[in-house]
Amino acid sequence: MQQQILHLLCTVGTCRLHFSGREHQLTAGCCMIAMASHVGSISPSPDCQLLQLLLPADWQASCMPGSSYGVCGWLHLFMHPIFQLEGDTLAVVKHDFEDVAFRSEHTPDAYREEAVKQGMRALYLDVMNAHAALFEHEEASLRSADIMSRFIRMLEAGTYRTHRDVAYYAGELCVTPKHLHKVSTQVSGRTPSYWIRQFTMMEIKHLMMHRKLTAKEVADRLNFDNTSHFSRYLSR
Repeated sequence: MQQQILHLLCTVGTCRLHFSGREHQLTAGCCMIAMASHVGSISPSPDCQLLQLLLPADWQASCMPGSSYGVCGWLHLFMHPIFQLEGDTLAVVKHDFEDVAFRSEHTPDAYREEAVKQGMRALYLDVMNAHAALFEHEEASLRSADIMSRFIRMLEAGTYRTHRDVAYYAGELCVTPKHLHKVSTQVSGRTPSYWIRQFTMMEIKHLMMHRKLTAKEVADRLNFDNTSHFSRYLSR
């Protein structure tokens, strides 16, 4: 199942939504960038004006800034997916959302994909600049950023549904588990196990709360050996 990234910007009114097992309310100026599979029902107020973009996760990765800052910025967005924009920053990001939508609808087919990517690159740069002012992003070495970027892309692609051990990811990335642990901690402040667990738990919450699946059905979807194994995972 292809993962998609949902981008929301509330410009007027309010919007209630469920994300990662909790209800949130977006007010005017609130922006949210998160995996669509982890977002439940969205209930806008009658006067709500909501800008929305939906991109495949692998396609989105090609729109990210090319520097190591882009990787750190994306990880910080994952940890803090809902944030408030104001003043000129809000106006700039609102323009970016509208520009991407315009490019998607009005650019000739031969150039549409590249035009939309250029618009998304501008959007991510503006969002990350605003986000950094709120959450203090840091840069990392290009090598560390590359390893972390590939690790997160594997998770975004849904690899956590079949593999939840750090050694597997380290092997796929051609590094040792110890080195992956060091890189992840340096770049994001979190261990590889944390990221694997976060992706897994967010999907579990979504499946149980919004798809109304039973524990056995969720365990089967995420390739746990049995419901006992699944229960032990939740307990930990």
